[in-house]
Amino acid sequence: MSAPSRQEERSDAFLLRAIDYRDADKIVTLLTEEHGKVGALARGARRSRKRFGGGLEPCHRLAVSFTFGRGELATLKEARVREAYPGLLTSLGRIQAAGRGLELVRRLCPEREPMPRLFEAVARYHAALAASENPDDVALAFRARALALVGLAPGLDACGVSGAPCPPGQAALFDPERGTIVARAHGGGPLLVSGPTRALLKQAMGEGWTELEGWDDRARKQADDLLLALLRAHVGEPRARRER
Repeated sequence: MSAPSRQEERSDAFLLRAIDYRDADKIVTLLTEEHGKVGALARGARRSRKRFGGGLEPCHRLAVSFTFGRGELATLKEARVREAYPGLLTSLGRIQAAGRGLELVRRLCPEREPMPRLFEAVARYHAALAASENPDDVALAFRARALALVGLAPGLDACGVSGAPCPPGQAALFDPERGTIVARAHGGGPLLVSGPTRALLKQAMGEGWTELEGWDDRARKQADDLLLALLRAHVGEPRARRER
């Protein structure tokens, strides 16, 4: 965890959330390359075009500067667009997928803990979405990859109780609370996952997740149900907030 400091920090970042505060300010949550997830107060953000311009909009890679103080929130000094992804804004499906991915990252990341591999995955996610004709499939693969990078990869190879391996291609029962498949003899789990779905999920958790192909409707639904149940069991439900 980064130590509080008055020194100005500079980093690339993605905007995870922005909330209007008082008359002219915003409270923002950033995923920074150097310090992980950082909450910050952007004073005058709703008035100042010079310091923030379009830099407090989602779906851009930003260059930010900020200072840590004694409180929970840093102070955001400046934010500007370092890299835009114009293809992201060409369809509602891509925009919605990007938003879901950023919300997932916000929920998964601990405060001020650098996670460079997750930051890289977010950058790849934006680029992949901008070029994809199947944003929901890219979003599904990213969800699996993000969970794996924060230590919540579902166990899909062996029974989490007995340790007995599950043969490739064989269907299995998944227990979200345990985070693993469980043999029927040991109680099983509420979710049935086919062998092909297990294989696709394992591939999605690896480095080649952006090139993943092969989702059919059945595999897509099984994978989506599994990842959502795992997220609910180990991270909880998202809290509704008023955001702009």
